[in-house]
Amino acid sequence: ETIFFSRFSSFFLEPQLHTMSTETEIIEVNVDTSSVGLGCSLLGGTDTDRGRAGNRGILVGAVLPDGAAHVAGLQSGDVILAVNGSDVTCVTHNEALRLIGDSDFLKFSVLRSTTVPTPQASFAADVKDTATLSRADAARRAFDSGDVTLSMLAHDNIAPEKHSSEHGAFVKAAVFGGLDGIITTFAVVASVQGANLSVGIVLVMGFANLIADGISMGFGEYLSESAENEWIAQERKREQWEFENYPEGELKEMVELYKEKGFREEEARSIITMMAQHKDFFIDHMMVQELGILPPDDDEPSPVKKGVVIFCSFLTFGLVPLLAYIAFDPTGLSDADLFGIACVLTATALFTLGAIKSKFSQMVWWKSGLWVLANGAVAAGAAYLVGYILDHIVSVDCA
Repeated sequence: ETIFFSRFSSFFLEPQLHTMSTETEIIEVNVDTSSVGLGCSLLGGTDTDRGRAGNRGILVGAVLPDGAAHVAGLQSGDVILAVNGSDVTCVTHNEALRLIGDSDFLKFSVLRSTTVPTPQASFAADVKDTATLSRADAARRAFDSGDVTLSMLAHDNIAPEKHSSEHGAFVKAAVFGGLDGIITTFAVVASVQGANLSVGIVLVMGFANLIADGISMGFGEYLSESAENEWIAQERKREQWEFENYPEGELKEMVELYKEKGFREEEARSIITMMAQHKDFFIDHMMVQELGILPPDDDEPSPVKKGVVIFCSFLTFGLVPLLAYIAFDPTGLSDADLFGIACVLTATALFTLGAIKSKFSQMVWWKSGLWVLANGAVAAGAAYLVGYILDHIVSVDCA
C-alpha cells in the first residue's frame, strides 16, 4: 500500500493541485453491500473520455439516500483510488466495476477535497454546480467550456427533465407575435410621421393595422398549423398502412437508408429488426428517416391555442408604439415629441423581446436584444423614408 500511495501522490495528486485547493485528504470508507445495493453512480476508467483526459480514479456521481454508499459516508465528488487494496487509477471502467462487484464488503481508498475549490472547479464543485441546472443547461455549459468531466457529470447526475412542451410553444408564439406586432405597427407610425401627417391619422392607421394584421396573423397561424398537422397525420397513416401490409418492404427501405449512412448490412438489419418490434416508434422513425418529417408532439398546443396566443401577443405588443399618442397627445406635446416617446417605448419593448428570444437560441441575451432592436430600426427607417419621399411626391392634405 505504501508503494501504491507513493506512486499515486506523484501521478495523481500533483496535477490536481492546479484545479483543487492544496488541502485534500485520502480516507478509507468501508461499505457493506451484503443487504442493500451500492446505490451510487460511478464514472471513469482508462477507457473512458474522463480517463483519456488524464483524470485517474473512479469518480462517484449521484449517491442515492438509501444505498450502502450513502450509509457508509461516500459522497458525490469523491474519487475512488483503490478497492480492497487494489489500485483502480489505471484500470478500465469494467475492471473497476468487477473489483467492486467481487465482494459484499468493500474498503475504498478515497480522495476527498475538504476546502473551497479554486476558480478552476473541482469534480465535487462540478457535481454541486450541475445540481442546480437542467441537464440541457449543464451539457451546454460543458460544451462551451470544453469540459468533458462536466459533460459526464451532467448526464450522470441530472435526471432528464420531463416538462410539457406546451408552455415553451406558447412562449415562442407570444414572442413571434409580439415582435411582428411591434415592428409592423411602428413601421406604420414611422411612415405617417415621415409623411408629416396628423396624430389622428397615426391613430387611425395604427389601430387599423393592429386589428387587421392581428387577425391575419392569428388566423394564418391556425391555418398553417392545421394544414401541417393534417399532412403529417396523413403521411403517418400511409406509412403505418405500408408497414402493416408489407413490412418486409419497409424494413428493406430502412436497411438501405442505414447502409447509405455507413452501416454494414448486418448491422443495419440487426438494428432495424430490433426497432421494428416497437411498431409506433418504428413508424415515427421511418417518417423521420424516409420523409424528413418529425411526428407531432402529444404535448404540442392545438393550432387554435397557438393562433389565439399570437393574436393576443400581436395586439398587446403592437399597442406599444401607439401608447405615446394615446397617453401624451392630450398634454399638447408636438408631433415630433410624441414620435420620440413612441421610439423610446418601442425600442425598449423590442430589446426586451429580443432578450427573451435568446432563451430559444444560443445567442447571448443582450446581443439578441440588440439584433432585434436593429431589425426594428431598419424596418421603421425604411417606412419613415417611404413616407417622407411620398410626402414630397404626392400632395396629401390631412388634418
